[in-house]
Amino acid sequence: MNGTTFVRACVIVVLGMLGALAIACSSASDSVIGNTEVIFEIPWEGPETARYHIIQNDVEGSGVLTLEERGGTLVLSQVFDIPEEEVTDSVIVVADPETLRPTTVSRVIDGPDGQRLCDATYAGSVVTVDQIGEDEDRTDVVNVPDRSYDTWGDLFLWRTLDFRVGFEVSYRDVLSCSLSKPELLTVGLTVKGIEAVTVPAGTYDTWRLEISSGGGTQEAWFSIDDSNVLVKYDNDLQVWELESFETGVP
Repeated sequence: MNGTTFVRACVIVVLGMLGALAIACSSASDSVIGNTEVIFEIPWEGPETARYHIIQNDVEGSGVLTLEERGGTLVLSQVFDIPEEEVTDSVIVVADPETLRPTTVSRVIDGPDGQRLCDATYAGSVVTVDQIGEDEDRTDVVNVPDRSYDTWGDLFLWRTLDFRVGFEVSYRDVLSCSLSKPELLTVGLTVKGIEAVTVPAGTYDTWRLEISSGGGTQEAWFSIDDSNVLVKYDNDLQVWELESFETGVP
């Protein structure tokens, strides 16, 4: 995809796109906190749709996160649109509805210079990642430890935490469809406190979550109610703000 620059420094991000989940680089040697489970309680009971306004360096875009159960699986979808750059970016994660362990990840980026595709398939203790672009096709295989997740499911996974001030947990995360070589990360989560946050959808009392990996940090704010919906997200490159949240919408 000639018109898009892929950069890997301390963070992995697709420049000019709002659809990439930027997370700090890490290594598989980073320690995981004990045997604490990440998932405390799954807050959703049916289909959901959350819409966001996203901004990165004065470039504005929109994001839509949806989830629904389909055929005994949980389908997690993220769709991003950047009209100024004529770019769309969509990611679908299929996961176990109880454990949120991923089965497949599919990503499609469309832009003025063509299309980029990525498919990740989890089987046993490995994930196979196939990427197809204008200038490069590649296949990578990464070993996957027990109790690991995929970065493209993180925004949903974090909603399931044991939200209380001071709670900490860490886990292994596979950075699969980043449009670079996939890798294994260690992600740490800390519930820092309660804050009131105002976004286009209104003012919410929220839990502020700090996300750390490889020396970098991000912040996310989740509503203090039964939904634990993501209200705001700041990954140090992009800021997401909730515009609307609907349940019962596939």
